[in-house]
Amino acid sequence: MDYKKTGRDRGDGATRKDLLQQIHADFPGNDSAAQRARLQAAMREAGDVTTTEARLYLEIMNPSQRVTELRNQGVEIDTAWTLEPSEAGRDPHRQARYVLVPNQGGGIAAELAGLLALATVAGLLLGGVLQ
Repeated sequence: MDYKKTGRDRGDGATRKDLLQQIHADFPGNDSAAQRARLQAAMREAGDVTTTEARLYLEIMNPSQRVTELRNQGVEIDTAWTLEPSEAGRDPHRQARYVLVPNQGGGIAAELAGLLALATVAGLLLGGVLQ
């Protein structure tokens, strides 16, 4: 995983991991409501959240269920499928990357769509799908 500074760096050199761990601390508890709050805050603050990040840093063992619950509450969330290396750094795994949909025109922002497309292509290249 890439732990570079987030786009919303607080100025203290915080990494993506730090940001997600702080969000976890800001929304304590393991009931489904606390998990939904953490996930939504993470998507808002970090821009997107992968399945692995949700499990490791937000303590959400079933992120897809929390996303479904948020969608049922009216939150618009897009899913981009990417190939990401595992924590062990071995073969990449196909996993979801969840992104909040801005409430402007019903679609994701062009810049974010471009970044997601780039991440997907990079993941495919990493996985050897494209040569």
